[in-house]
Amino acid sequence: MQYSAMSQEESWRDALASALACARAANVRAPVLIQGDAPKIDAMLWPMLEQLTPNRQIVWVGAPSPPPSTLRTKLEVLEAARFQTRLGQEMDCLIFDARCGFHADAFAALTGTVRGGGLLLLLTPPAQQWPSFDDPDYQRILAHPLTHQDVDGHYLRHLQAHLDNASGWLRITLARNAAPIISYTASSSASNTKSLTGAVSQSVVITALRTLVAGQQDALAITADRGRGKSAALGIAAAHRITEQTETILVTAPSFAAVANLFKHAEMTATELGLDQDRLKQHLIFIAPDDLLQRRPAADVVLVDEAAAIPTPILASLLEHYPSVVFATTLHGYEGTGQGFSLRVFPMLDKRRPGWRHVTMSQPMRWSQGDPLEAFINDALLLNQYQPAPLPTNWNESELRFESLDGETLLHSPQRLSEIFQLLTLAHYRTTPDDLRTLLDSPGLEVFVSTIQGRVLGAVLLSHERPFDEPPLIDAIWRGTRRPRGHLLQQLFAQQMGVREALRCPMARVIRIAVHPERQGCGVGLWMLRALKKILEQTDCCLIGASFGVSDSLLQFWEHAGYRLLRLGGKRDHVAGAYAACVAMSLDSEGETLISQAHDRFVRRSAFDSHYVFAAEPWILPRLPSQAQEALQAGEIELLQLFVEGSRPYENVEDLLLILSARADLTHLEEKAAALWLAKVQQQQDWSEVARLTGLSGRKQITAQLRECARVLLASLETAGAPAG
Repeated sequence: MQYSAMSQEESWRDALASALACARAANVRAPVLIQGDAPKIDAMLWPMLEQLTPNRQIVWVGAPSPPPSTLRTKLEVLEAARFQTRLGQEMDCLIFDARCGFHADAFAALTGTVRGGGLLLLLTPPAQQWPSFDDPDYQRILAHPLTHQDVDGHYLRHLQAHLDNASGWLRITLARNAAPIISYTASSSASNTKSLTGAVSQSVVITALRTLVAGQQDALAITADRGRGKSAALGIAAAHRITEQTETILVTAPSFAAVANLFKHAEMTATELGLDQDRLKQHLIFIAPDDLLQRRPAADVVLVDEAAAIPTPILASLLEHYPSVVFATTLHGYEGTGQGFSLRVFPMLDKRRPGWRHVTMSQPMRWSQGDPLEAFINDALLLNQYQPAPLPTNWNESELRFESLDGETLLHSPQRLSEIFQLLTLAHYRTTPDDLRTLLDSPGLEVFVSTIQGRVLGAVLLSHERPFDEPPLIDAIWRGTRRPRGHLLQQLFAQQMGVREALRCPMARVIRIAVHPERQGCGVGLWMLRALKKILEQTDCCLIGASFGVSDSLLQFWEHAGYRLLRLGGKRDHVAGAYAACVAMSLDSEGETLISQAHDRFVRRSAFDSHYVFAAEPWILPRLPSQAQEALQAGEIELLQLFVEGSRPYENVEDLLLILSARADLTHLEEKAAALWLAKVQQQQDWSEVARLTGLSGRKQITAQLRECARVLLASLETAGAPAG
């Protein structure tokens, strides 16, 4: 439908009013695309909002011009990076100002909070200029020293193409000194099914949760797309169980923000049931995954929300320890994808909980079926549910192909792009809408694909880390005062492993590796890594590495591929409950030297780690190198000097401080300083206990005192002429 030109303001208002009325009648959202001259958009938008959204709260993502006084109390301005603060809530009107940057995760998540009958306004530069627009969001994907000029805008071209073809959208184009061009493409009809099927779907989940047998080997899996009322159902059911049976229910999730809506509905239901709020708080308790794994407090039921974002080994551990467990996940959410959840978790449930139940929430609660905004989000951001097609049955390894695909090729091969992205969502639980933009736009990223008879078998995402060539910047990175974006592997070598020269060497880092579900465990991943090594050996790259949350099987995979373990982080990831590992393989003699130096540092630290960090991890201990002779090398003394100067955190040198204790004369320390050194360095007591024993205020003050102690002891070694090694 094309609107004839009336007055500019009238044409805007009438078109929007009509679209909004249709959306409210069908209980769907009204998506509106406004492109063109920024001053003209801003000048016409406020009067329109005053008339069309009376008494409705407006959330503006971006940086709007000052609104009229009548809208100030109704307007909430939100930075895209803070989108999680709005999750679990609903809104009537969302204005997403892409002129301030298109944050894909924020767009996907926040559009899911707009209720049926609500309005989305997407503001962008003129359509022809948008792909070349200096998008502020590029800063999140650009490694130093790249700028927006290094980005070709493939992702914005991808979005614009989908917007051009999307149904159910009102499009308004505003050019300077020209009347608005307004068009509308009708969508397939949507029926108002919210009150029936959505509520029925939610009631089925509530019933299933309420009938879960506490204390017995029972399990329930719940999968849902966004906007299906999953969190509400979990909260309602939890309140009923606590009211009826006085149970203790532990709730865990990647973050509390992910379950805020669950607790909100539990509190509302408790009020309706006459359950005291204090009693609810005593029996419905949030606990982070890593804390739950370590403490394992008693519970009648453990409820794991956004379970797809939690690694399978942790879910398996919960099944072993707790008899009654609920796994709930969103198929696509801001914490990551749930697409691979059934492939990873359902076989485990079959084995450990025979008779477990699966409930799917497919009907939306916030809007009706056929919602045009949901259809666009799923299509443009590649969030549609995906089942990989079967691979050819007759083939051999000689038919495998391994090739590099750039952003331009992927943009013009939408089917191949979809296959690769969906394969990544199946393989990695933290794949989010942002990753699609990285795939298409990141200039430092290379996408490798293995195919068999034209079908995608596997994929590898590789980040190229170019060498730093500015001595002042290298010195600042070494001292910890600068952390340029990107260059993770190089900075790990320098900051964590004490290998300064790594900053001057080109490296490559495997970000993701994924294999088709039918061929996992068949050697395809190892084959791709071998093929990748051959390609990189023809470049100036000196080594290739990877960083990941470690597990026994994952570490075995990398070691079988020829990679050496060079570092294990001393703290578990709060979501994955896993230690971070860094592995690498040399590609030339320079890379071998760097890896050898890093491994020497790992050997030096292993004696400390085996006793203090990984004593409770029997599978890790055999992987640690054998203990080295306790003697400080020149490079290690330099690391201690950097600690004294404040350029290294305590955790980076705690093993060296222990060696320093054995080499230096502690009588050089004053009595209080010696007591502090004994408690923290030699006895490895936690920060709070050291603060209690010494009377210091906390970690910051303790660390400052430890730096001074280390300075005194290093000086005493120098004065005494003690050998470094």
